[in-house]
Amino acid sequence: MASELEELRDLVRQLKADNERLLQEQAAVQSVEGPSNARSDPLELVGIRAPPERLLYIPRERKCPVYRGRTGISVEEWVDEVQASIRARHLGPLDQAYFMLDHLEGEAKDEIKYRPRAEREDPHKILSILRELYGCSKSYVALQESFFSRKQLDGESLQEYSHALLALMDRIQNCAPNVVPNADVLVRDQFVEHVNDSALCRELKRLVRLTPTLSMLQVRTEAIRWEQEGRPSDNGRGAASSLGIMLESVIMSGLRGVLVE
Repeated sequence: MASELEELRDLVRQLKADNERLLQEQAAVQSVEGPSNARSDPLELVGIRAPPERLLYIPRERKCPVYRGRTGISVEEWVDEVQASIRARHLGPLDQAYFMLDHLEGEAKDEIKYRPRAEREDPHKILSILRELYGCSKSYVALQESFFSRKQLDGESLQEYSHALLALMDRIQNCAPNVVPNADVLVRDQFVEHVNDSALCRELKRLVRLTPTLSMLQVRTEAIRWEQEGRPSDNGRGAASSLGIMLESVIMSGLRGVLVE
């Protein structure tokens, strides 16, 4: 019994000695190779590099509004939205028709639902039917009267006034396409004629007479700049200075166009 116990003690001492020797050898190897190699990727040790991480962006689908007919958004606004949604989804003709039907409600949906199948499954026909029914609630003459009587309202900014005129002209063109070939000129002249500020009105009229090729947006830009920076002073010098600034801007814009060409 005593001899067996002594053998076990010898075995424990031998195992401890072997363990210390292995730890010393491992420490020596790490000191030679460096700490980075000790934790190297196993794939790199055999010559295989891991592929770089990549982020995959999945765009969200464009949300299309629902069209209800005489309530809610106008038919032209809905047509623009539904066509943009269809383009984003790359739908075929039949799927386009079903997509449109899914985004109709109320009387507008009933109108298409009770049409012949050939019309229900034709996206161009669906848009044509809706435009014919809901596209022009006023006559062309009434829309013209609304446009030419529209003046800048009290508290309405120049930008808001221009948007109102552009919206009215858009309705006129939707009601009678190709009837108003010079729409931008008409909107520009209406804008110039009916701004609230009489001094600004004179400045814009003078500017358009000197440069009749100015577009509506160019005139509006100069009007906003005049309103913010170039209001005439009491001695009248401010008006001339403002006009000079506007003309200089227009001339420089024209020169840049010529240089580009």
